[in-house]
Amino acid sequence: MSYELSEQSDHIILRTNNYTLGWSTDSGALIHLQRHDSLNVLGHGPAIAGVDVALDGPVNWITSRTFARYLWHRLSANDDQLVMTIIVGLGPLKIFDHYQIGCDAIKRWIEIENVSSDDLRLYGVRLVVPHARVGESNHCLFEAPGNSVRPRAPLAIAATQDRTILPRRFFAPGLRGGSAFEPAPTQGAGVMALWNDELSLTLLCWYAGDDEAALPYVQGGHEAVSLAYEVAVASWLRSDQRLTVGPQHIALIAQPWPAALAVYRALTPLPQQPAAWLRDAVLYIADLRQYSGADGLCAHLPELVALGVDTLCLLPWHAVGERPHLISDLERIDPACGDEQAIRRLIETAHQYGMRVLLDVAMQGCAPDSRYLNEHPEWFVRDDAGAFAIGIPPDAPAAARHPGVALPAGGSHFDWTRSDWRLYWQQWVIAQVDHFALDGLRLVAPYPAAPAWIRRPPLRASAGAALMTQAVSEITAARPHLTVLCTLSGPRSAQCASGWFDYPSHHMLIHLAMRRITPVEWCAYQADYAELYPPAYRIGFLEMHDTADCNPLADGLRGSRLAQALWAVMLFSGLTPAIWNGQEIADHHLLPRLLNLWRREPALRHGVIDWQPFSALPGDVLAIRRTLGERSLVGVVNLGALPSRFIATQRLGEDILGLFPLVRERRGLGEEVRLVAFGVYCFAG
Repeated sequence: MSYELSEQSDHIILRTNNYTLGWSTDSGALIHLQRHDSLNVLGHGPAIAGVDVALDGPVNWITSRTFARYLWHRLSANDDQLVMTIIVGLGPLKIFDHYQIGCDAIKRWIEIENVSSDDLRLYGVRLVVPHARVGESNHCLFEAPGNSVRPRAPLAIAATQDRTILPRRFFAPGLRGGSAFEPAPTQGAGVMALWNDELSLTLLCWYAGDDEAALPYVQGGHEAVSLAYEVAVASWLRSDQRLTVGPQHIALIAQPWPAALAVYRALTPLPQQPAAWLRDAVLYIADLRQYSGADGLCAHLPELVALGVDTLCLLPWHAVGERPHLISDLERIDPACGDEQAIRRLIETAHQYGMRVLLDVAMQGCAPDSRYLNEHPEWFVRDDAGAFAIGIPPDAPAAARHPGVALPAGGSHFDWTRSDWRLYWQQWVIAQVDHFALDGLRLVAPYPAAPAWIRRPPLRASAGAALMTQAVSEITAARPHLTVLCTLSGPRSAQCASGWFDYPSHHMLIHLAMRRITPVEWCAYQADYAELYPPAYRIGFLEMHDTADCNPLADGLRGSRLAQALWAVMLFSGLTPAIWNGQEIADHHLLPRLLNLWRREPALRHGVIDWQPFSALPGDVLAIRRTLGERSLVGVVNLGALPSRFIATQRLGEDILGLFPLVRERRGLGEEVRLVAFGVYCFAG
């Protein structure tokens, strides 16, 4: 790769075949990035550090007390690789900021060296791409697919965001847990992008570390935003020791959004394909305790079969605490779930009906009354005082405090760096699989290991997150027939799971119901999401075991006309449906008809999607066309509390659902279609 390097008083410039990059000789931050014959997209604001580190606590960031200082740089080059390293002084640390320049993207990672004479305690690392903007501010848009962020958000809105202030709903309508973003790459892709609707130019950024997750965030400026990732690395760092964090990817692509996401997909290979059966499935999530035990659910199976359910996912049947995923005793079946024989009868009967049966597997921690706290106290994370770390530890990095991964109040964290605990857990899981003839597992939050500070250096205190997934991979290697699903919907989940419960879409769906996003925005959100990775991974739902905590609005909609409309939106959008036990009773008017349609119409499950195919739809009406071969279906949902109407210039066939009143009249070159409030229709073309 050819290049040209030049040094000036305030910056260093590197020109390659594809990029021109520049770094500040003050802070060492990347301040210039452009493709040849395009615009510079960075450095549109005052100088800031490109790296920050928290020491001695999760809020003690070094740059709040001192400045990052550029020290020197070095360039290594050969025929196929060019790496620029910027060396920066940051308090007692020396940062080696590496940039490997490729044809399509720049791979960035850092090494942190302790140059002091003391052992240091790291609580997090921030990787920042400072003051980004693509072209003129009034034409620049911000995107973060698969998060709570509104699609097509103007830069002016993104620029109002501040890391220390709760994001506003007009930026993140699906906001949960105080963050607009999902930790990446465990719960989300972590992609942030800026693009210009007048230019074929997109700036992409994402984090892809294997060891710990990172929480993305934006820090706004007057006319630009800094794109940043707070990595949940926690570690002791001895004097003269180095620690590696990353990688982060940066790409400036001469393509409009979302076509530019092809670069992300090319650099993010998924290790597992989606489960082949998942796209055609209907899942039923059940807590045996709510059926007075396994025999009660067994008696209900014929009704579930008639509904179209072909997969059971059972919450833990072992003894638990107040929450079903806080372990009390793995070796004892909870009497409220029945006994061993009843559970075996349930699974055997489900198999006779052609159902798969999966078991929820808790991984985070145990209940306050757990036997393991007394019998194996060494299996648990401790705080500085030697007490068990309970709930959300105050020293947990931000990514480990995010909803969906944080341990419920009162729970004690297992120490996944303990090989004896991992072996016990693996042996128990395999014994359950073999003894009860299980078809698969659903992993509940398999990444949020609390920092285990009891391990002195050089072991990373946050190493347990990677060891969790290693333990799962060893189980699936021993029992390759198992299908593994996951409650986290990020690309790293594909290391151990072939299907994800799509929490980001769930939250945006509920906020569609609350009119915080429009049908047009829902369609744009889903279209962008589908560009990240195959939609066949994603499982949709309205309620789940934890929605009462993370999204209570969802539970409150059960049985309403609005909930019925949301079921239709979910299925028309192509998400595999998962029913939480009891919903089939409350939503008995529409849900059976929708599921029957889902099962008998392959176009709904496998068809190409055309979002909002009509040119002048009212603001509350959502329309989705699904086409497979010669078969074309158009799903139409009125999400408004008042009747609505639209003109269809293309021919619509009959309404094959036939549940809601419908008036159709010819109007000039089209047909006026009148919809009732919360009406759901499916037209067969």
